Amino acid sequence: MVRTKVFVGNLSFKTREAELSQEFSAVAKVVGVNIITRGPRSLGYGFVEMDSEEDAHKAVKAMDKKEIDGRSINVEVAKDRVEGEKKPKAPRAPKVKKEGEAEGEASPAAAGTATTTEGAARGGAKRGGRGGATTTRGARGGARGGAKPRAPKAAPKEGEAETGASPAPRAPRVKKERTPRDDSTRTPSQTVLFVANIPFAFTDETFAKLFTDAGFKLKKAHVVVKKNAKSKGFGFVEFETHEDQQKALAQFEKHKVEDRPLNVKVALEEPPVAEGTAATTTATTAPAASSPAPAAASPKPATPTTPKA
Repeated sequence: MVRTKVFVGNLSFKTREAELSQEFSAVAKVVGVNIITRGPRSLGYGFVEMDSEEDAHKAVKAMDKKEIDGRSINVEVAKDRVEGEKKPKAPRAPKVKKEGEAEGEASPAAAGTATTTEGAARGGAKRGGRGGATTTRGARGGARGGAKPRAPKAAPKEGEAETGASPAPRAPRVKKERTPRDDSTRTPSQTVLFVANIPFAFTDETFAKLFTDAGFKLKKAHVVVKKNAKSKGFGFVEFETHEDQQKALAQFEKHKVEDRPLNVKVALEEPPVAEGTAATTTATTAPAASSPAPAAASPKPATPTTPKA
């Protein structure tokens, strides 16, 4: 008579083997009970060994879905495990070795010429390698992969930098300080205003229209731009009279354009160039001619500059 085990699942964690044996003994003859545990705690399943295969099927029919300790258990005939049976593993992809990477293989040239100095350091004893090469332990077959052995690096000569050494760290860049402009030589302009914080979309025309619409007569209005022709956000306005300059200064000092408060100041002018310097410059740049030398050039007009904030 062949004994047969039944698998019992969904057991309550408080169910003990004695209780399970008592429940199954009421149906058929029980040989043994084993609840699988991890340490002292039940894992919720186990096996009941019945006296015969007929008793096992009778237990499955009577006990499957029966409630024990508040849980409906699952009962089925356990499958016999074949001795030594293992789950098949997925075949591993063969490792592809690179050319010349095989252990101990070397090109004929390397095998015949490779030499090492380890043996010499141990008392001068050397072992003959394949092809007549003098090699020591660990250098069989010459360099791996057919590569020629590297010659030892020669010590750098005195005064020479060692090759392969890391370059010297670059010295940090010293930021040059901008020398502040001396405003003591410049004088306030009588007709030019400096206007900052203007919209970047302003052109010379829209900049001039801002003042002409207010009733002022201008000689010119100029928006200062970068090399890429984009506005720097400030410019200069030249009026016909000093009176108009002062009126515009008072009127536009707190004026807003597109929610931007304008910053209006009297522009500063560079001092005029001395007559002697102008005459010298003119004489230097003028072409040679047989006519009498020209009279001294008139003083260079003052150029408005940005006032110091």
